[in-house]
Amino acid sequence: MRGEQESRCLAWVREHLYGPETRFFCHDKRKIAAILKRAKPNSEASKFPDFVFEDGFIEHFQITASKENKKGACHKQAQAEFHREMDCVQEKLRQELEKSPLPIQNTISTISYEMIPPEYSYEMFQSSFRKNWEHHIHSLEKYRGAKNIGIFLVEYVGPLFKTMRGGKFVYFYQLQEDVAMLHFLDAYKEQVSYVVFTDGQYCEVIDLQQIPMLIKQAPKDISFEAGRYSQEYLMIVTDIVDVN
Repeated sequence: MRGEQESRCLAWVREHLYGPETRFFCHDKRKIAAILKRAKPNSEASKFPDFVFEDGFIEHFQITASKENKKGACHKQAQAEFHREMDCVQEKLRQELEKSPLPIQNTISTISYEMIPPEYSYEMFQSSFRKNWEHHIHSLEKYRGAKNIGIFLVEYVGPLFKTMRGGKFVYFYQLQEDVAMLHFLDAYKEQVSYVVFTDGQYCEVIDLQQIPMLIKQAPKDISFEAGRYSQEYLMIVTDIVDVN
């Protein structure tokens, strides 16, 4: 059975295919939308690709804007550690409440914690994108199944990137305007037909054959930077005394 993160990401894309969150940069919007709708999980769950259809495949992978080490992205490591800490805090509080005497009156209290995020940068975003893309290209080169239409489903996990002009925020990041990454992707247009890029808020479906046109149209006076990432944990503690 296909992993949860791959299925969840494709489900999100399917749900928002026809909404304002998704933009298509291709001549055959209906064709690619139909493919994304009908693709099935690979019956060989541990092998490339994640999803298949009669003419090709969909391969999903995640990228980050934080540092990566042998354990993966520092962003995901920080999230996992934060969740473990909050589980411990919750359990400790539960034990303390069980041992404490009954309160004199009913009380409601809140306790909040905030995750300390790692460092994020556009340079690390580029590095993660390139490294993970090339890793999956190597898997594609070994694949012997149908690959007339190849789709890489790229999921960015982290703070939303901002498009800046003159030091001011303009709008959130769009891959179709990132000339550096478009040049990188253009080199693979004979191997991969489409890239579907999502950050969990927006989605872009790009035909790699359209990249030269996108490069010409891209604004020349913009830059990209990571936004602030915040994850909070709020506990509401209630002590209820039955006075009846």
